[in-house]
Amino acid sequence: MKLIKESPLFFILICTSIIYAALYMGQYAGQKEENTIDNQTGYETENSNSTSPEHTEDEQETEVQEASEKETVSGNSAHETVSGNMPEPQTVSGNNLQEETVSGNNQGDVTIETIEPEFEEILPIRETTQEEYLNHISADIYGDAGRKRALEYEFTEVDETWFDDALFIGDSRTVGLHDYTTLSEHADFLCETSLTIHKVLKHNFKGYGTIEDVLAAKEYGKIYISVGINELGTGTTETFMEAYTQVIHTLQELEPDARIVIQGSMFVSEKKSNEDKIFNNSNIVARNNAIATLADNQEIFYIDVNEAVCDESGHLAEKYTYDQIHLLGRYNDLWKEYLLQHGIK
Repeated sequence: MKLIKESPLFFILICTSIIYAALYMGQYAGQKEENTIDNQTGYETENSNSTSPEHTEDEQETEVQEASEKETVSGNSAHETVSGNMPEPQTVSGNNLQEETVSGNNQGDVTIETIEPEFEEILPIRETTQEEYLNHISADIYGDAGRKRALEYEFTEVDETWFDDALFIGDSRTVGLHDYTTLSEHADFLCETSLTIHKVLKHNFKGYGTIEDVLAAKEYGKIYISVGINELGTGTTETFMEAYTQVIHTLQELEPDARIVIQGSMFVSEKKSNEDKIFNNSNIVARNNAIATLADNQEIFYIDVNEAVCDESGHLAEKYTYDQIHLLGRYNDLWKEYLLQHGIK
C-alpha cells in the first residue's frame, strides 16, 4: 500500500492488467458457450449441403413443405411412387391367370407362375357288401360326384378331320362305330367282340398286335376307350375300377402326350334292364360313376353317349337297337354326331 501511494504510475499499471485479464476471460467464456450450442444443435458447417445455423424458422418450414410436395401417390394406377426409403414400385397383373410380375426393392422383376389346382381324387363312399357281391350287383360306391365334375368341362364342336390322330379302343359296340360310320376313314380302331378291361392290354388285335405295339409305331393325340358291358357279373365295382385305372395309367405312360377320353358304357333297353339281373342299367350306372372319377378335365375326360341314344325314361331307345344291347347300323351315326359335339379344346 505504501508503494502504491508513493508511485501512482505503478497503481495505474496494475489496474490496467486486471482489466485486460477480465476482458480476456470474458471472451474465452463466450467462445466456449458458442461451441457448446453448435454441438447441441448438430450443425456441421463443413457440409455445404446441410442446414446452416443462420437459417430462420420460416425458411426451414418452407423446405419441409417443398419436400412434402415431392411425395406422389397415383391412386388410379397399379403403381405407387413414394420418396424416401420405401420399396420400389410393385406391379401385379391381376387379370392374368398364367403369371404375375412383381418388382421388389433392388431385386428386379420376379415372375410368379400361377399353379393349377391339383386334381382331387374322389374316394368311394362305401364298400361293396357281401350280399351285393353274391348277387352280382355292381354297387354304386362313388355316387355321381365324378360324373358331375366331368360334365363341368366345356366341350367344343369339331369336324371329322379332328379324329385324324385318334385311336379308338373298344368292344363289339365300338365295332359298330367302325363299320357303320365314316370315322374309320380318319381314326384307327382297335376293337373286337367280347373285349374287356381285364384283357385289353394283353390282347393281340389281328393285324395290329398289342396296344403297346400300336402306340410304339405311331403317335396319337387322342385315345378313346369304351368297354364295360362284358365285365358285368364279373368281380365288383372295386375290381372293375382297379383294372380300369391301371389301363388308363398304362396308356398315359405309353402315349404321354395323348388326351384320353373315357366313354361311359352304353345302357341297354328298358326291357333288358328290367329282366336281366346282371346286364341292367343299375349296374352300368354304378360302374360308369366309378370310371368318371378318373377324369381330371385336363388330360383325361369323360363323356356319356347315353345322352344321344336313350329315351325319356333313360334307357336305350328300343327303335335304336336290334338286340336290346347294340345299336342298329345306321344309328351309330348318333354316336358319331355326339362325338363331333364333344371335342376337346
